[in-house]
Amino acid sequence: MLIKPKRSYHITTNSHHRFRKHKNLIEDLAIERPEQLWVADITYVGNRKKPMYLSLVTDAYSKKIVGYHLDNTLERLEHL
Repeated sequence: MLIKPKRSYHITTNSHHRFRKHKNLIEDLAIERPEQLWVADITYVGNRKKPMYLSLVTDAYSKKIVGYHLDNTLERLEHL
């Protein structure tokens, strides 16, 4: 009998925090065309000892990535 190995992953999202959660302002928005709405997300790549942070901006209609930035810190960039 062959047993598939469990996929190795880390849970990085904690939705049960003490910080304010903002209201979903686009809940009732009908997305009908490209560039009507962009959404952003951030994740880390690499290992936990020396992570790199990847931020993505995605077009909500086409699901295409329209911008990205990779850096070794989460500090705000002054030149953007």
